[in-house]
Amino acid sequence: MSRCLSVVVPVYNEEATIDAVLEAVLRSPLTAEVVVVDDASTDTTRERLAAQRDPRVRVLHQPMNLGKGAAVRRGLAEVTAEFVIVQDADLEYDPGDWDDVLAPLRDGRADAVFGSRFASGGERRVLYYWHSVGNWLLTLASNAFTNLNLTDMETCSKAFRREVIQAIPLEQDRFGFEPEITAKLAAGGYRVYEVGISYRGRTYAEGKKIGWRDGVQALSCIVRYSPPGRRLRAALVREPSPANLADADDALAGVLEPMDQARNYADWIAAMIRPWLGEKVMEVGAGDGTLSERMAPHCSLVATDPSARSVAALRQRFAADPSVTVDVGLLDDVADRHTVDTYVLVNVLEHIPDDVAALRLMGERLPNGGHIVLYVPAMAMLYSAFDASIGHYRRYTKRSLLGACAAAGLRVDTIHHVNAPGALAWLLSARVAGLEPTRRAGVVAYDRAVVPVVRRIESSWRPPLGQSLFCVASLPGEP
Repeated sequence: MSRCLSVVVPVYNEEATIDAVLEAVLRSPLTAEVVVVDDASTDTTRERLAAQRDPRVRVLHQPMNLGKGAAVRRGLAEVTAEFVIVQDADLEYDPGDWDDVLAPLRDGRADAVFGSRFASGGERRVLYYWHSVGNWLLTLASNAFTNLNLTDMETCSKAFRREVIQAIPLEQDRFGFEPEITAKLAAGGYRVYEVGISYRGRTYAEGKKIGWRDGVQALSCIVRYSPPGRRLRAALVREPSPANLADADDALAGVLEPMDQARNYADWIAAMIRPWLGEKVMEVGAGDGTLSERMAPHCSLVATDPSARSVAALRQRFAADPSVTVDVGLLDDVADRHTVDTYVLVNVLEHIPDDVAALRLMGERLPNGGHIVLYVPAMAMLYSAFDASIGHYRRYTKRSLLGACAAAGLRVDTIHHVNAPGALAWLLSARVAGLEPTRRAGVVAYDRAVVPVVRRIESSWRPPLGQSLFCVASLPGEP
């Protein structure tokens, strides 16, 4: 029997079971590789993983607890074998069932196989009645929205052809992975099979982590990702989509001028960035040079932008400053033309379609001790038509930004929200009223009256939310 299976094992505080699980996984003749993703465990799980000596085992560490879905997503990006299965790091699911689970994949009948705890199969530990009712209701709702006839949508035993699962973009960070992948398999017309498996559930005292809130989230995911749910959302809510580069550049031209007048705000951002600057700095997406001007006295600066209009403004602004080099181009172009020890991206990463690839590109060129300084719009709920008009592909949460850095192989040194009152202002103006939140009069008034007070308060208090996120990333293992 050939070794054709990559096993993704998300782990969080499983010191009691991780050794036994990996032993069972490695004992299977199907196992070609095991990608373990430790979701920032706080017990001895990390030490136990470090003791693994089998060359088939690779261990990845999340920078903080991001959730099972985020761990699975990172593991799936790393697998290389023909087939992939997700194996929880407890003893609830038995690798001994893999022969049956993989059979429809190996003979070419299926693109994905769900191991059902409720179809006729092996033994099943009898536990919580209301959990089984909840699973039945969620499976019923999922089937109604996807038109599949599964018996166990919430099963954690799911196997895939590698090219299928790696082609499906995944978003959910916690247990929403299960309904999300089910809905997207249905929407993509993939062939889904179901096989009965054995199940040895555990109690909360034994480490079970899923709760009723995850059931509510699962219902939300069913509606959000299934084809009928997407059609319903499209009918009720107009989801803005990012503008193309040319249109976004025209819209940004109207934003940069009033922001150049927000001197207190620019000083605040520059003060956050300054401690992380090295000797040779590249500002990616420098715009008209508002921040470049504040960084230039402290380093040798390369100011770059893909917009010819912005590059013309930069060259005019720094014509008499030999410490500033101006270059035109996208990150892929300019990164290869200059050697720097610090990258600075202020309100830029959200404009890049593949942000992980961009972070990875900078990480590959970053010297030891260097930094990538990021300032991005925060809170996905604030995403508005205005965001779309200026080319924002996304607004970030802490989890999503940490996840992007982790997927790019970077370590996060610091991350925190900035400008809490600005989040409320953006919500009311851009999201609720549909107004342009960067009109000159409003920007200048906020900058003069509010920013100095907020900066003073947030210098000693990190707000739980804010209009933006400040983040610094570096290479793993560096101090």
